[in-house]
Amino acid sequence: MKNRLNAILCILGLVSCSCSFAMAEQAPQQSMNPAASPSGSPPEKPYYLTGNENVWQNFPPKPALGSPTDQTDLLITLSLQVSRTEDQKNEAFRDKNYSIKLVTDVIDANFETKYPNTFKLLTNADIDSYFINTMIKKANGRLRPYVQHPTLVVPLFVVGNFSYPSGHASGLELQARILGQLFPTQSDALLKRVRQIADGRVVAGVHYTSDTEAGLALGDLLFAQLETKTEFQKDLTAAATKDQLPLK
Repeated sequence: MKNRLNAILCILGLVSCSCSFAMAEQAPQQSMNPAASPSGSPPEKPYYLTGNENVWQNFPPKPALGSPTDQTDLLITLSLQVSRTEDQKNEAFRDKNYSIKLVTDVIDANFETKYPNTFKLLTNADIDSYFINTMIKKANGRLRPYVQHPTLVVPLFVVGNFSYPSGHASGLELQARILGQLFPTQSDALLKRVRQIADGRVVAGVHYTSDTEAGLALGDLLFAQLETKTEFQKDLTAAATKDQLPLK
């Protein structure tokens, strides 16, 4: 208990010190060109959406550097860094690479072959998620925790691109919302799994808490926008019919 208290006090001191040199850290790091996403370049255009919907322009911006939210983000990151367990580390590594299967496995490990039409629908919707998330990330340009604070944050692994909002959180939240329409009894389990994955990104030191919270909110917003699209509703109904799934 005494060791844990000392660790927290140390973190508080580091956060206080980091606020004084955060701007100094930012300048050289922003000149870096973030690495490309492991899955390649974002699509040239979304699938069902247009990318010009007003909701994207009105999406909340990243926390300002040195703001109370930004400082709290760093405190949480550093606290997790000294307290993360082996189980938490292993979970973060298992969920490191983005895949729709991270959530479809909640339904069935063979989901892609058992429900091929639905999986295709999810893949198309994922194009929208990737496109919109990348667009918002570029507009905000928030650096990853370990890039912004290289002397403080030690990540479990490194990833490319910007940090806000989390692509894992937004993309998989969208998938969970769509699947919840087809598997309503599994809806809570799907959303719980997405939260677990999102939390793992913070544990890994590759996202701040506000990144993942914004990602989850973006996923919900993406789903709300897709629900207004006739083509999406048409494809959802067709996929459910072909895969013999009841539509909520």
